[in-house]
Amino acid sequence: MQTTFTLAQMADPHIAQANDILRKCVHCGFCTATCPTYVLLGDELDSPRGRIYLIKGLLEEGAKPTEQHVTHIDRCLTCLSCMTTCPASVDYMHLVDDARAKIEREYKRPFMDRLIRGLLPLVLPYPDRFRVMLLGAWLARPLARVMPGRLGAMLGLAPKRIHAPTDLDRPQVIKAEGVMKKRVALMTGCAQKVLNPAINEATVRLLTRHGCEVVIADGQGCCGA
Repeated sequence: MQTTFTLAQMADPHIAQANDILRKCVHCGFCTATCPTYVLLGDELDSPRGRIYLIKGLLEEGAKPTEQHVTHIDRCLTCLSCMTTCPASVDYMHLVDDARAKIEREYKRPFMDRLIRGLLPLVLPYPDRFRVMLLGAWLARPLARVMPGRLGAMLGLAPKRIHAPTDLDRPQVIKAEGVMKKRVALMTGCAQKVLNPAINEATVRLLTRHGCEVVIADGQGCCGA
């Protein structure tokens, strides 16, 4: 892909890195086949190739992000399926990271977006708070159809069952069955232990059955997933 960054822009190491990444893209479109948002929505701007065009224009022009930029870049799940498919090894992840950093610096989101983004970091990494929030969402599920936009969609996604804390919520060492062959650390996850703790329980059963001692360490934080 041809780029038109000025020498002054190229003095910025982030722009120089973005230039190297952009010039690797050959417009082949292989990435579109594995991009979940493009497969679902069918919009070129919701594909990795389309987002690369948006990011290229954003960085080259030095303009402030518009609602169009924000909409399509926000929809990227950062699953990186496109990077495993790309024959040119385009480092798409860093382009999206740079674009998102620019958006957060220069774009003023609507009030409701800012409110939700401010609340989530105060709730999701804390299982007890997360359970209380889910309980409130569960109680409000009947109102999902009359709530505006994203808030209504979030209420509609509230689980029908709120799981109680399990034994795996506390730090401990779980012995292997029979002879110990390995020692494994298990990150239980701030969201998973609330949304689907059965996954952690099944993981522990599988590991211990195959001779692994499982360590659930103290002080686990949010992994950011």
